[in-house]
Amino acid sequence: MKLATFNTHYGVRPKRRPPAEPYDLERVLADLDADVIALQELWRPDRHRGPADDAAAALGYEVLYEATGAASSDHRWPRLRHDGAGESGIAVLSRLPARRVGPLVVGPTLGDPAPRRTALDVEVDLGHRHLRVIAVHLTSRLPHGPPLQLRRLGPQLPAAGTPAVVIGDCNLWGPGVVAMLPGWRRAIRGRTWPARAPHSQIDHVLVRPDDVEVVHARVLDDVGSDHRPVEVELAAR
Repeated sequence: MKLATFNTHYGVRPKRRPPAEPYDLERVLADLDADVIALQELWRPDRHRGPADDAAAALGYEVLYEATGAASSDHRWPRLRHDGAGESGIAVLSRLPARRVGPLVVGPTLGDPAPRRTALDVEVDLGHRHLRVIAVHLTSRLPHGPPLQLRRLGPQLPAAGTPAVVIGDCNLWGPGVVAMLPGWRRAIRGRTWPARAPHSQIDHVLVRPDDVEVVHARVLDDVGSDHRPVEVELAAR
C-alpha cells in the first residue's frame, strides 16, 4: 500500500503577513494518489469543515480527524476569519476501510499552543491484514517539546508483531526521533523543511522492520506549503 504524509500549512502558502493565499490542496492530494494520507495543520474555520475536508470528499477519501487545539489571532494561523476563530487539527485520509482506534495523549507540554495535543491512532483494513497508522504532529517548542511528547507516545504504540507505522510532522530530526522510540526505524531519509530550500527532515515515516517492509520511499517537490510531502510504499510482513 502507498502512504503519504503532508503538513498542509492550512492550505495556504507560507507568508509572514495576511492575507493568506490558498494553493490547490485538492490537486496536491490527487497527485499524491496514496491509499492513506496523514495530514497536519488542517484548518476548520467553523470547527466542522475546512478545505482539506472538501478536497478529501472530492477525491473519495474517508476523513478521520483529531483536533490539536483551538486557534486564535495570537497564533500563527491563517487569517481566514477576522476574529481568529476556528480549529486546527490532524487527519488520516483513507480510501481503504478504516476505523478510529482512539487518540493517544502526548501533552501537556510547556509553551505548546496546543496543550491537549494528541496523536491519531487508526486501523486500516488491508484485506488479509490490518495496519495501524499513528498520525502525529508534535509541538515545535524545541528543544524539550518533541522529545518529551515522543517519550509519552512510545508506551502507547502497538506492541511488536503488529504491523504499524508512525507518520507525520515530528518537528525533530531523525536521530532524535528514533532515539525516543526504540525499535522503530526511519522508512525515508530526505530534507522536507522549509519547502523552497529544505535543510532539515522533520516529517517522518517510522516502521518496525520485522513487521513492515519498505518497498519505496521519496520526498516530493515543493507544492505550496512550507513542508514537502513524503510518500512511501509499504508491505506488511
